[in-house]
Formats: sequence, C-alpha cells, structure tokens
Amino acid sequence: MTRRRSEYLLPSLEPDLLPPSRPDARPVDSTDRAALAALLLDAYRGTIDDEGEELADAFDAIDHYLGHILLPHSFVAVDELGLIGMSFVVVVNDRHYIDPVATHPRVKQTGVGRALVSTSLRSLAAVGVREVGATITDGNTGSERLFAGLGFHRAGAW
Repeated sequence: MTRRRSEYLLPSLEPDLLPPSRPDARPVDSTDRAALAALLLDAYRGTIDDEGEELADAFDAIDHYLGHILLPHSFVAVDELGLIGMSFVVVVNDRHYIDPVATHPRVKQTGVGRALVSTSLRSLAAVGVREVGATITDGNTGSERLFAGLGFHRAGAW
C-alpha cells in the first residue's frame, strides 16, 4: 500500500507565537541510531504510517535520515526509559521541512511531539529561517492537528 502525503506550510515563522521548547531536548547524533530505529518502529506500529516495516527497514530509514537531516535543528527527547520523541529537519528544494516527527506510544498526546517541533522551529528561526514545511501522511489526524495548531496549513499533495 502506498501512503499518500500532503505538504503543509508555515509561511511566516514567528518564534514569539510558538509554544515553549522542550527544555530537555538535545540535538540528535549518530550514537542515537539504534534507539531512533526502535522509536520509529514503536511510533509507527499500528498507525496509518505502519507498512509492516521490520527493524532492518527502520535502520535503513534512520541511516537515510542521519545522512540528510540538519543536525543542529533536529532534536530528540529522552526519559528514564529511553528515547521518547524526535523532530528532524531536512531541506528539500531550498525549503526547510520538519520530517519526520515521532513519539513513543506511551507519551502520545502528552505534548512531547509539539514541544520537539517547537524546539526545531525555534532553532530554525534563530538562524533566520522564516518559511518551513512539513509532510504528513493523509489521514494522520494527530500530526495534522499538531501542525495546524502551530500555524501550518495544507498546501496540497506532496
């Protein structure tokens, strides 16, 4: 099954309008590889983004991201049990995108994802980025609500 995705845009990044950053967020680094792969699997399992991936697929995805993300603007959050969320930033056609965002199932709908995205957005704003995009799987209502709540609007099919 092929997932359909849509592009969302935040045409004017204004840090004063963003919710607080996650105070314990830290930039992602390559030593997070195994934990990121496990998080990606856990976050997607049983959701609209689940395509039956296995651990090897998750490692391939994370290796791809680690080769393309902007490390200073891509963040993870950790609690006593390990990685609980991530917000990555990539550049596509000269536009910065938040993609992917993932949270562990035990912290879904607790604000972890929102705070991590806000952390990434604040980091981008600090270096002068003013327009940001996101790609969201059509029907991923949690992500659609998260980004709409931050001022993003659907621009069309990805």
